[in-house]
Amino acid sequence: MSQQRTVYVGSGAWSGETGKIQVFNLDPDTAALSLVQELAAGGVAAFMVRSLDGRTLYVADEVQGSIASYEIAPGSGELRLKNRVMTAGHPVYLALDPRGTVLATCFFAEAKTELFTVEPDGRIGASACLVDSGKESHCTVFDPNGRCLFVPTRGDNWVAQYRFDPAARKLTPQSPPYVQEVEGAGPRHLAFHPNGRTAYLLNELNLSLSVYAFDAERGTLSPLQRSLAAAPAGQSGGASADVHVHPEGRYLYASNRQGDQSSLAIFELDSSSGRAKLVGHELTRGSTPRNFALDSAGRILIVGNQDSANVAVFRIRAGGGALDFVATRAVAPGPFFVGIY
Repeated sequence: MSQQRTVYVGSGAWSGETGKIQVFNLDPDTAALSLVQELAAGGVAAFMVRSLDGRTLYVADEVQGSIASYEIAPGSGELRLKNRVMTAGHPVYLALDPRGTVLATCFFAEAKTELFTVEPDGRIGASACLVDSGKESHCTVFDPNGRCLFVPTRGDNWVAQYRFDPAARKLTPQSPPYVQEVEGAGPRHLAFHPNGRTAYLLNELNLSLSVYAFDAERGTLSPLQRSLAAAPAGQSGGASADVHVHPEGRYLYASNRQGDQSSLAIFELDSSSGRAKLVGHELTRGSTPRNFALDSAGRILIVGNQDSANVAVFRIRAGGGALDFVATRAVAPGPFFVGIY
């Protein structure tokens, strides 16, 4: 029997006090979800990340312009608020550095990236650094060694590149300070390969994937492939949203928000070069898949369909990237985020 997992679904809207966090237990053997807790979470629980020790969950509220820390109850995964801090903008993403001592977030409307200290008890501490990262900054991703931070920006159409000093908790622009994407791409989310040598950028506006080689010494990205179509052939409109690499590093998944035809693109990754090849699509059984997650064992994928207020559960076939649909489950309106821990 596999160990039970906890699934967190953050939801809400960009107006009013509609934010909710739902806590589910996930049985990895049956892929069944059971609701454990539902709590109010301000305007919108837009993004979450769990602490390295598994005791704290951090939640960004894009509407209220704040980040909150929640204590996680052992076993059940239930949440209790620890503290909340105001940010310099409206946060759309959260990331912990590999040491678990700094929390990074960015602001779409304010074009900035901010670092916060993390206290020994897991509470969020003071703001440590604030930089101008670019128009419509959309995510903050540390490299696997925690020496660099990358910020895709949709509006400026680049990925900002920073050297991260964990002792000083500061960001310094690299040389060059950013890597430009192809015109009209709209960089949104970035994910590293488990080997740390390659990074994959999902472009929102032209629904494409770009593949970058990562130079760990210089701390910079350089393009390997660009404008790999993520949407099904012949299907136009919509926008791409989220990207994740399978833990084994052989496959990558990306979400396409295209109404009732919303899908997850499946890419096969070359083990030596890191290059990607589109091999298929799977409908998300809902509309507007803003975010999705894979469990750490690479057996289950859960996608949150924002406009249809449900999550869809899939099994990932052993030895292959294909997805087998299990079930959908209704959740609080406007699911923004799904996390499996």
